Amino acid sequence: MRREGDTMAVQRTPSDLNEAPLRPGQRLPALALPAVPDGRPVSLRDPARGAPVLVVLRYDDEEGAAELEWLARAAGRLEPWAGRPLAIVASSLEEATELVGRVGGVPFPVLADVDGSALRRLNVPADRSALVIADRWGLVYHSVAAEGVAQLPEEDELVEWVRYLATQCPECGVPDEPGHGEWEA
Repeated sequence: MRREGDTMAVQRTPSDLNEAPLRPGQRLPALALPAVPDGRPVSLRDPARGAPVLVVLRYDDEEGAAELEWLARAAGRLEPWAGRPLAIVASSLEEATELVGRVGGVPFPVLADVDGSALRRLNVPADRSALVIADRWGLVYHSVAAEGVAQLPEEDELVEWVRYLATQCPECGVPDEPGHGEWEA
């Protein structure tokens, strides 16, 4: 991560992919997707939880299972900083449930994007993966496009981003609810 003084700069990891996920400064779409296994809707943006949001987008195959395990390993380290991991699978609810079963379960919601509309709104092709880290209002701070788990950041970097977002406060000069363009990129 690039640092400027005592603050973390908003950045976007370069990618050689044709499509890239949402950019810093954009907002997560106001969507609710069905969660494994019961189909209860879970919102991508939930400011009432008062926590930064970590969203991992994946595709459903063996690489997707590896990415799900990667996020599961990091999930416990995000909890002290109120990180809220979510995984989105471009598949049916049944296929997403099967994927979660193959990895032995996970401690966070896995959401099924049945018609692919969430991935389109997040600008992620169904055959690619992406990591999008946003604050509790859904404002994106960091995004990475990936062809697999090897291109995703290390767990330490995830924890650092979530810790950074969790420790921001109005007293530090950060607005309570930032609007587009209020923060320098």
